[in-house]
This record gives sequence, C-alpha cells and structure tokens, in this order.
Amino acid sequence: MEFKTEAHRQAYETTRGYLHTLFGEVNVKTVDEAFILQEGSTFVYLRPFAIGEKKSGVEIFSYVVIDIDVTEELMRFLLTYNLRLTLGAFGLSINESGKGTVILTNTILADTMDRDELYGSVSAIARVADDIDDQIVKSFGGATALGKVMAIQNPPEVWE
Repeated sequence: MEFKTEAHRQAYETTRGYLHTLFGEVNVKTVDEAFILQEGSTFVYLRPFAIGEKKSGVEIFSYVVIDIDVTEELMRFLLTYNLRLTLGAFGLSINESGKGTVILTNTILADTMDRDELYGSVSAIARVADDIDDQIVKSFGGATALGKVMAIQNPPEVWE
C-alpha cells in the first residue's frame, strides 16, 4: 500500500490496530487500502485517507442496497431518514445504466480519533445499515450487499 502522507500512514496503522483490538484480527479483512467487517446482512468498510499534508481522516461506510431503481420516492425516503440519524448520512450513487447504490457513510478525523470513537462510528453504521437494508429492498427493490455476494458465490451442494 502506498501512503500519500505520514498522517495517512498513521491513520491506517491506528485504524488497523483499533479494529483488531475491538473486533479481532480474524474478523477484519483488508482489501487494498480499506478494512472490511461483516455485520448481519451488511458489510462495513473503513478507508483511511489523507487530508492535505498533515491531517487524515477515516471514512466508515456501508453499501446498504445495490442494484436499486432510483425513484423520487426512494430519494425522499433517504433524505427524510437522514434527519433521524445521529451519525452518518445516506447517499446515492447512480451507475451508467441508471441503477443505484444506497450508501451509508460517516467520516471522522483520524488525528484525534480514539478507540471508543471508532467503535461508536462502526457500530452506528453497522446497526443502521443492517436494520434498514431489508426494509429498503422490500419497499423499493434492489438487493442487500450480502444477498448480492451470496448470489454470486453460491456454493454448489456437495453430497457424500
């Protein structure tokens, strides 16, 4: 992994250390510059990043629902739900084919982050994403992130 600044490297190492302490090394996967945890039917990603030359942050996010039709009703639902959230907010990414991905994200400053702050942010994103994903799929369509992964990686049945 290539770090943009020393603050970026420190944010990465601090985040990794806190995650291993809080959730166990075996439960934290590393892919490129991101860390990944599974919580219920969702995955929580953490991505340390540089802010200028001397500061850094950690983005904590979850792909809540993927392959969803983007409608005015969906956008109203997400914006209205944002008002109820203590940490984080919903966003919507739209691909070339017009399908959307609902993302729940929160960013904290890594320079002053402590273990409790990281735990609180990860827990909040995980809890909300896991609680709301099935409701969004039922109301608006799409698939949960875990549902999509399981559909792709559906293991063949083995009989002995």
